[in-house]
Amino acid sequence: MEKLELYKPNQLIEIEGQPLTTQGVLAYNFLLHKFQQEKSDKIIINLSEIFEALEISDKYEDLSIYLDSLLNIKIRSFDKKGKLWGGFNLLSEFKKVDNGVFIAIPPTIYSALCGTEKEKELYYTTLKLLEQKSFKCVYTSVFYELFKKYEKINIPNFLLDDLKKITGTINKYSEYKDFKRYVLNKSLKEINKFDNKYEYSFEEKRLGKKVNEIKFIRADKNIIDVAEPQISDKLLNSIEKAKKNRFVDDSYSQKAMEKLLQKYDEKDIIKALGELYKYNSEIKSFSKILTAKIEDIKNSKMAKIKENQGYTLGREEVETPLKIDIIEPKKSEEIEPLDKLLEKLPIKISKTDYEDLYNAYLKQIGEQHNPYLRKAFDLANLNRFKIGE
Repeated sequence: MEKLELYKPNQLIEIEGQPLTTQGVLAYNFLLHKFQQEKSDKIIINLSEIFEALEISDKYEDLSIYLDSLLNIKIRSFDKKGKLWGGFNLLSEFKKVDNGVFIAIPPTIYSALCGTEKEKELYYTTLKLLEQKSFKCVYTSVFYELFKKYEKINIPNFLLDDLKKITGTINKYSEYKDFKRYVLNKSLKEINKFDNKYEYSFEEKRLGKKVNEIKFIRADKNIIDVAEPQISDKLLNSIEKAKKNRFVDDSYSQKAMEKLLQKYDEKDIIKALGELYKYNSEIKSFSKILTAKIEDIKNSKMAKIKENQGYTLGREEVETPLKIDIIEPKKSEEIEPLDKLLEKLPIKISKTDYEDLYNAYLKQIGEQHNPYLRKAFDLANLNRFKIGE
């Protein structure tokens, strides 16, 4: 039993009406683990196995209290847009039988529990059930599961009202100071004492004078004076939105995202994610397709800059004269010939001198000759000089 683990569907975390006793949460997690093992939505468990696993009394009456609380909890789950995702009970049936206790779960939960290995990797949170038995605060398990869910990415900000829904305290702590003292502070203190890897804290965000949002902060206990790379809230929201597209969700890679953040501007990544959200084909490589989108965005921005300067690659005509700094060029060895040319050139110059001036200009801006640059140069300078033979 020491290595007992459960893949618990993420949609069963962050739901309204979650059982709020530590033993109740442990009992439910243990049951889900058994359903996964048996690969069935109906099982019979030996009573002594449950009593031993959860370290509770050997009275069926005590166990029935936990099971009855699970049976009577109605779950209404909402997506990030606030729309109803689904509704179900945590258990659909339980009863004592001769050889133990018969328990059944709804089809929704069973389908989520028994997905493919790929689905488990993408959608499930691994929980070490026996670890939670050390928690004394009834809300600690809720936050423990929440932090486990976001262990590989930044924890998003939560509205205070949403946290009260998750912990079932909407009608219990009307004053924020009480919620902070008995829910947030107690839970995080227990988790930090227990967790050997991370240290958790939180910041309060206010709307006017009232606290309306909580930002959780995770720090690695094993890293000293090295800040963990953080993804901004805006980018995190863009990632979450893009992952609503199943093709993006199936291929998403956090490592690839971290590498792209080191290479590209965050604004371009956010815009690329917005375009990727509309993608309707299988994605073989998240990194490659997002990189391609970002490069397209960068190239488009560069084309607009060049167009505003007076030329657009691929067009035969130049609509706006290019503004060329010829009269007061920057002083450097590379453009010294241009300085000398300007000093000696009169208003009337020969074709040869004009070509020398053009070549000096190309050297100044570090470009090779192309017909569009030449047209822009001519438009800016033909009315400045009289070209003779």
